[in-house]
Amino acid sequence: MVRKGSRVVVGVSGGPDSVALLHVLNILATELHLWIIVAHLDHSLRPESNEDAEFVKRLTEESGLEFSGRKTAVRSVASDMGISIEEAGRRCRYTFFEEVRESAKADVIATAHHRDDELETFFLRVCRGSSLKGLCGIPAVRGRIIRPMIGLYRAQIVRFLQNEGIRYRIDPTNFETDTDRNFIRNRLVPVIAERFPGFRVTAVRTILTLRHEEDFIEELSSSLYSKAVIQRSNELIMDVHVLREAPAALVARAIMAALHNFSGPDVRWSQSNLDSILRVLRSNNPSATVVLPAGIRLFREYDVLKLARDKPENPLECHPIIVQGPGTIKIWGGHLILTFRVFDRGEESISYTSGSHNEFFDADKAAFPMVLRLSRPGDRIRPWGLDGTRKVKKMLIDMKVPVSVRRKLPLLVKGETIMWVPGIRRGHAAPIEDDTRRVLEVGFRGETSLVQTDNFG
Repeated sequence: MVRKGSRVVVGVSGGPDSVALLHVLNILATELHLWIIVAHLDHSLRPESNEDAEFVKRLTEESGLEFSGRKTAVRSVASDMGISIEEAGRRCRYTFFEEVRESAKADVIATAHHRDDELETFFLRVCRGSSLKGLCGIPAVRGRIIRPMIGLYRAQIVRFLQNEGIRYRIDPTNFETDTDRNFIRNRLVPVIAERFPGFRVTAVRTILTLRHEEDFIEELSSSLYSKAVIQRSNELIMDVHVLREAPAALVARAIMAALHNFSGPDVRWSQSNLDSILRVLRSNNPSATVVLPAGIRLFREYDVLKLARDKPENPLECHPIIVQGPGTIKIWGGHLILTFRVFDRGEESISYTSGSHNEFFDADKAAFPMVLRLSRPGDRIRPWGLDGTRKVKKMLIDMKVPVSVRRKLPLLVKGETIMWVPGIRRGHAAPIEDDTRRVLEVGFRGETSLVQTDNFG
């Protein structure tokens, strides 16, 4: 967990576990050339909490180590964030420890979790509901967090402190049953131990077995993730077909990994969030939206699921744009570009075959000015090569153009005639014919093109 010369932040509350951890690391400091800084967070939950802070500070000074302390109103944090006091305390602690680590340029943060903490967490998650990963206990190492005493039981730690004559503080609230964890520690575990005296050993063995199986399943899930998920700076895209064909357990893991990777560590995802996404994935409806925490939305667009953050619409972008002549027009913040070029038909040897990104018109029949605008209810186009007209909306739906693309795809219009739905279909007007003298070439580039939304082709 530590190498020679490591710089270690040690979280010390003043209780037996963290005091024992500090003493053991301090004993090893000379041999391993460790540099230690003690971090203590006063949660302000008890009147005597300031005495704990003073105790830890004195202990640190006696050991010749550096001390960093902070006082935080955890109860207010819990109220403001709408979370439990226990969860608020956990977040505040790890945030503080990480700030100390960054400031001190330390390598790792050591916490005093042990086997009994792991067992309590196991039972807590069984009672609340958990995935297999949640039942695998507390990892010995997670990123920069290390837990050197995770293989010891609380009784072993207390025995060490007593044998060495080391002082520590007792938090009287640990003996209450007001929180779920305290109830499990003080009521549930003693009853189980009375009936099954050796249950701690067998329970730990079960946790280790689950951890091995979790590692295997996680490897399979990671393989599915690499096949089914593409992440960009502002959105995350999942392939519906790939996910539908995979085993349900791997799908759930891949989606949860996608949520965590997209949102970052501060968002807590629930089973209800996962269930909502799975319903959309399995539905035959090609379009759907799910509102998720932290301003994140999931969109089903035919064969893809997209995670994106809410963005305020800019009404100015919705105004029609008059195209007065040749040139380049950028819209949607420059993410979509149209170019207009006029040339004599005899000037260039060129194929006038229609393509998704370039279209050619008779420049005299499609004379400037023209208009770029968004689709309106009732818009109709006469598609090239077909008789009669079709509703633009129906045409786009039949071609499986995603809703997010349809909403911001401009139409090229001359008078009342829709000349072209860029990237989709040209209209019947102003074709290149034998008597055409001048050619208008319109080019279309942008992240809303169909080629770029077909992420898994």
